[in-house]
Amino acid sequence: MPMPQQLPSPPELPSPLPPQLRPQFTLIALGCLLLLAAALPRHWLEATMLRHMLLQLPLITAAGWLIAARSRALRAAAWCDEHGILGLTLLMFISAYWMIPRTLELSITEAPYEAAKFGSLMLLGALLPGSLRRANRIIQLFFLGNFCAMMAIAGMQYQELPQRLCNAYLLDDQAWTGTGLVTASLLIAALWSWRQRAVFANPPARQRAAHPDMESP
Repeated sequence: MPMPQQLPSPPELPSPLPPQLRPQFTLIALGCLLLLAAALPRHWLEATMLRHMLLQLPLITAAGWLIAARSRALRAAAWCDEHGILGLTLLMFISAYWMIPRTLELSITEAPYEAAKFGSLMLLGALLPGSLRRANRIIQLFFLGNFCAMMAIAGMQYQELPQRLCNAYLLDDQAWTGTGLVTASLLIAALWSWRQRAVFANPPARQRAAHPDMESP
């Protein structure tokens, strides 16, 4: 009895993307998803100050980071961000601006402010990871310490002021946002300290004392 012939398997279709571009495409796709998550339900996100400031703004920043994560243009522009000063300075100014309740209110009612919010935060997200990599620990401590202090002080002001800072949000919502800002500042400080735990446990001075022949940086 003749054996049935096995049909040949269909040939594999070539991938439309070369292998070296697949990680970049994945990051861009994830960034676009985050951007859509910040833009499509914007009316729901912007309905409360807490969701507006502590959910939508970080989503836009994270989208900018993912979309530009492997951008050659950013690597080529690193010459103007020596030691991460440019990106960390933008972190202070952009975040301070969008922590003002009046500017959040304007971004709800005025389209140019909404476009400026998305554009500035995506730019910040694109620049900040590279700036953190280029900055040494002292520079990181200076800028991130001031950033966390600014968030905590603004949060305490939101909780203690007896009047509303803008017409778009209620006083209770303002107080909850203040609590969220203080909590976020503590979490950022704790995360940075945890990432530097090896340095804190074995500082360079102790390493040089234990190994006198170690060259100074």
